[in-house]
Amino acid sequence: MTLPRAVFFDLDNTLVHRNNSIDLYASQFWRDFGHAIGSGGVELAAEVVKRCDNGGYLPAGSPFVSIKQAVSHGLQTEIAWRQPVTQEALLAHWERYNAVCTAAMPGAAEAMAYLRANGVRIGVVSNGSHRTRLEKVARLPFASAIELTVSSESAGVKKPDAAIFQLAAEALGVRPEDCRYVGDHPLNDVIGAARAGMAPIWLSGFHAWPTGEAMRYRQVSSLALLLEAMAVP
Repeated sequence: MTLPRAVFFDLDNTLVHRNNSIDLYASQFWRDFGHAIGSGGVELAAEVVKRCDNGGYLPAGSPFVSIKQAVSHGLQTEIAWRQPVTQEALLAHWERYNAVCTAAMPGAAEAMAYLRANGVRIGVVSNGSHRTRLEKVARLPFASAIELTVSSESAGVKKPDAAIFQLAAEALGVRPEDCRYVGDHPLNDVIGAARAGMAPIWLSGFHAWPTGEAMRYRQVSSLALLLEAMAVP
């Protein structure tokens, strides 16, 4: 099997399982605030956060400007508090522990080990603040395999703009056409990487493919199947 020179990955819902990470966060939330809550438990906290988080994307028409605002508002208004708590305190808690509570995507560790053992360079390209991108990567059990983390904040441009993918390839000293990009979002990850000259692989199951957009890219339903789709044609 001929492998690409480098593989770049999205972070949330690609290398990081976002809902499993929220379950970890809900446990931390309950440890810190459970004494002030009348009922509901960890399960309710996780349910509220997942609904407000919406897979990391604010829904159209949301009154909030960020996920952290949506989550902190939901926790304040949908939890049965016995003691008052401010939205500011909840927002600060999310900012403190969101990235700390990171769960790896099933199959990611095995894929990383194989790529690294075969000399493939590995990087992350992810929208969001650079600090939280670095914190999430650092929490992954295979963090040492990741040579480069490019955030939209550090790059000054967001996916799906081709420039962020090209900047990442340049930083690793490889051509975009010698890279693969793996991500869950059809536009931000798959189409964006393709426009930059990379060969994308869509990790399906998190976002629907857009109606009217031709699906002509490689696709996997699990990172356990990634290596089968990785070979250069």
